Amino acid sequence: MKKVTALMLGLMIIGLVFASGCMGGGKGEPTSSSVETTSTQTTSTTETTQSQTPTTTSASHSETTSTSTPTVTTTQTTTTQESTTITTTTATSTTTTPTEEAYWSHPWEYVPVIVKGEKYLITYYKYDYKIQPNQSAPVYEYIVEKSVGKAKVHIYGQDMTGSKVDLGEKEVYEYVTVVTPVKGAALDDKLTFRIWFVSNKSEAFLYPWDVLWMTYISPYSQNKDFAGMKFEYKNSEFLFTNPAPFRSGLFPYFGGDQNAFSDISEDLGYLYMGWAATLNFGIWYDWEDYNLLVPQKGTWSDMQGHNWEWSTTPDGSTEYSGIPFRLVSFSWKYQGTPEGVSMSGKGKVSPYLPLLIEGDGYYGYKDPKTGKSLTIYAYLKLEDLKLEKVS
Repeated sequence: MKKVTALMLGLMIIGLVFASGCMGGGKGEPTSSSVETTSTQTTSTTETTQSQTPTTTSASHSETTSTSTPTVTTTQTTTTQESTTITTTTATSTTTTPTEEAYWSHPWEYVPVIVKGEKYLITYYKYDYKIQPNQSAPVYEYIVEKSVGKAKVHIYGQDMTGSKVDLGEKEVYEYVTVVTPVKGAALDDKLTFRIWFVSNKSEAFLYPWDVLWMTYISPYSQNKDFAGMKFEYKNSEFLFTNPAPFRSGLFPYFGGDQNAFSDISEDLGYLYMGWAATLNFGIWYDWEDYNLLVPQKGTWSDMQGHNWEWSTTPDGSTEYSGIPFRLVSFSWKYQGTPEGVSMSGKGKVSPYLPLLIEGDGYYGYKDPKTGKSLTIYAYLKLEDLKLEKVS
């Protein structure tokens, strides 16, 4: 039991170490920031032409009479009015207000998806996921699939004497993660996690990989929402059930192979490392106040060596479960000079969905033990998404 608990906590610490540099970069109180929004301008040119006025000739006649020799003098005066064609160009500046506004209000939160007034819940998604733990390592690739639904599971507990107590079947929400290696470090078969909660509100469902739920797995856990989990890999199975949501006075139950994690711990660390280091950025929350359907860019600085740069641009649309979603391309850069941390990346998001459509990024840092500069690279792309309409 201690071996399993220690291993799980170790995996969590791996992720937190690599995530520590980038998670705090952009959320403090800035001392210098700016946002530039680009509005569409339309310039119209109007050409005005005056028609040519015809030439006019006028004559005046003067007659003088003498008694001796009559003389007739005729004077003709011609006046010409010149006509000039004038072309005038008028520049008109027009700001076009978008007919649609969209704000990414719930990044990485498990909330209903609202499209044209209709509500949907995400019940399944599939990511292509790549991770390169440093610039000298291979690029590992996995297919990550996650789904959620109701299930009945057998819950066990232990009493004070360590005896197994059977609480029978309980209805829970089951969050299933299936990791299929395309090129794994040690993982060479499907890995399946089944995590059970008594309510349908776990944000862990939207993370491609997260180990924070492992903190629930303790011999002394009394969490009232977490019901347990099952780990399946090849012929190995590990089971943890928590009786606290259903009966008090009992301790959690451990069963199956307690060494099931040990052979693939490297892959598990990579799955979390790439997610935490390059994809789960605090900058998402800075975008909550901006209409992402308008091109814009911004900068942020605390004047102490921490700087953000970012930009967003509307970029067409895509479709999932027969529902169209607007897309926005984005890019970012971050520099944390005091910590020796840098990151950059790009991708696509839909402001109507709480998760990324596509994203890749680089996270550079110095190894605290060797002082060597290392760079983590990660990439993911949403290959499939299933939505269920709710009232």
